[in-house]
Amino acid sequence: MYDYEKLYMVFSKIVANMGLTMIEMNGGGKQPKPPFVAFDIISPHIKLNFLEDDGSRAFECIVSFTVYAMDKLQALNLTNQLREKLNEVDSWDFYDKNHIVLVERMDPNVRYLPEAGNYAKMVGFDARLRLQADEKEVPYQIDNIEFTSKGE
Repeated sequence: MYDYEKLYMVFSKIVANMGLTMIEMNGGGKQPKPPFVAFDIISPHIKLNFLEDDGSRAFECIVSFTVYAMDKLQALNLTNQLREKLNEVDSWDFYDKNHIVLVERMDPNVRYLPEAGNYAKMVGFDARLRLQADEKEVPYQIDNIEFTSKGE
């Protein structure tokens, strides 16, 4: 089992280092004033091979970052800055401590419909991560069994 809260924790720290707020995409509640970043896990578990349980506990995951800004150029610039920030050495420290490998940063794209009258412009990108599930916890372990006879 993997604790996906680790991803929120790691990426919110990276986004905060840029001076931005990160929220959960479609998480409910009031959105902050732009610019901000919306984070989503869009493919939570992608097997690395055809065997369901190969013993490695490794799998891949695709996450999405969408920058909301008041104008398109600001959204594009912040998106590119975030893409670069994910590949910087100080971000690698966060990944290493949480057993996350950044496999791929996909190209940015515009994520709003110009004619829809959106209050903010949205530009984003996806990233592929390699993760490792935690050890399966055994709720209890039987160490010793004693047998007794009813007749004794």
